[in-house]
Amino acid sequence: MLEKKIGEPCPTCETPLQRRRSTFRTVAGDIAYCARCCSSFELARDDEKAVAFPSELAPI
Repeated sequence: MLEKKIGEPCPTCETPLQRRRSTFRTVAGDIAYCARCCSSFELARDDEKAVAFPSELAPI
C-alpha cells in the first residue's frame, strides 16, 4: 500500500485524503482514505506520530 499524508490529493481523483479507521485485518490503526473513489493508503510516518486528540481534550 502507498504511504500518503492526511490532506494530500488522491492520486486518482485529486480529492484531499482524510483519516479513517482501517477495516483491513492486515492494517492496524488509521489510514489515509479518499471518500470519493474509496481508495485507501497507509499513513506516512509523520502522521502516525500525530496526537490522536487535541491538547485541550487530552486527559490530565
